[in-house]
Amino acid sequence: MSAASSLSCLRVALLHALGLTVAAGCPRPPLDDAGTATGTGTTTTTTTTNGSTTAPGTTTIPGDPTTGPLTTTSTTGTSTTIVTTSDSTGPVEPATTTTTTTSTTDDTTTTTSSSTTADTTTGPACVNLMDLGDEVMPADLLEIPGCEDYDTSQCYDYMQICAPLADGLESCDACAPDCLGSLPEVCPDFGFKLACGPFTIEGQCCHVIEYSWNCTDGRPFLVEGTARTAAAIDRRDWHADAGGPAPAFVAGLDAAARAELAALWTADALAEHASVASFARFSLQLLAHAAPPALVHEACAAQLDEVLHARLAFAIAGAYAGAPLGPGPLAVAGALEGPGDLAALVAAVVREGCVGETLAAAELDLAARTCDDPALAATLRRIAADEGRHAALAWRTVQWALSRGGPGLRRAVAEALTVQIAAPPPDRLEPALLRRHGRLPAAERIALAAQCMRSVVLPCARALLDDLAVPRPSAELRV
Repeated sequence: MSAASSLSCLRVALLHALGLTVAAGCPRPPLDDAGTATGTGTTTTTTTTNGSTTAPGTTTIPGDPTTGPLTTTSTTGTSTTIVTTSDSTGPVEPATTTTTTTSTTDDTTTTTSSSTTADTTTGPACVNLMDLGDEVMPADLLEIPGCEDYDTSQCYDYMQICAPLADGLESCDACAPDCLGSLPEVCPDFGFKLACGPFTIEGQCCHVIEYSWNCTDGRPFLVEGTARTAAAIDRRDWHADAGGPAPAFVAGLDAAARAELAALWTADALAEHASVASFARFSLQLLAHAAPPALVHEACAAQLDEVLHARLAFAIAGAYAGAPLGPGPLAVAGALEGPGDLAALVAAVVREGCVGETLAAAELDLAARTCDDPALAATLRRIAADEGRHAALAWRTVQWALSRGGPGLRRAVAEALTVQIAAPPPDRLEPALLRRHGRLPAAERIALAAQCMRSVVLPCARALLDDLAVPRPSAELRV
């Protein structure tokens, strides 16, 4: 099955879940309780120049029956941003999708941008956070004086950033707690905060910055806009009995590759663990708004799915680490604070479910297709199927909410679809090795996110809003 056909099938499955008319021709059945149909991704060709693998150059993704082609392009630098916007004052109109991918060669640098509408506006230049300092591993952070007690998590990345000591100051203590200032030139793609510092290095005042990429897929547990996860600890009870790669498959890796893959899978496991809390809150929110029993039932079932996903991911992480791993305590204080109105619920469901879990289903399916270990590939397909059903639950929740609300809810949906997806940090392992072990390289994640937004998420949103604009008999939700 081609990449375009795979994403088309994901779109068909989601529209089927909404009870909307869809085009024929998809060879896969729609989503059901057994999870037999899943979202899929697309393969992206990487370019090797002078021995180093770079992001793909200009690539036109095959035309979609609903939306037409999407073009991704190359430019100099290290960051990639996908911005998808929609009209925030009414039904979703054809969106503006701008994709910028990076590539550098010895003698040529190409800068091109493309969009799906004529009046795309480019914002001012900004600096990638990762260009401002040096990466710090979580274990190394705890060895920095003044950072020994910081609660690190494998779900976050850490960067040491330094600034010259201000004139007239004799020590960093004089500018504490923040010697870096507001860093106004940093691109808004990264949510970050000061982790610890300041401390002095060679006459400069330095801080460690905590920022996140690994925990953005799927449904995060957001509290006041920040994704919360537990820290990984030594425990075996969160390991599923099956799902990890074969020991022989791991044995051929060197220690550095095993440690990196263990860190990546641990971050995924912590994110899946946090999703349990997110679905628990979602169930309470559905009850608060008198949602139909079918939606509450599916939300509770999804919560149990996430328990299994976390156990499977911890088992995989433990196989690479050579030691048992599990979650520590998860901070839940304040999780039920904030706006409780239906518009706030709809906006969160669109961002975390209709977008996040749709992208997760597509990414996991593509990762399964490129994975060399049969057991690991089967686990990825299993989780992808569940994420596809979770995405369908999110879309059905929005459909139900819109049937109760007015124009304000339609605006909330349109505004929530204005998303900015930050580029992941550069891969620390070769793309071919990542693919073999069920991980998509950064360039492929970027291209897949752009295509999935364009050919799945936005067409589903338009179909849903257009359908609700025409009175029709309400369909009973069944378990």
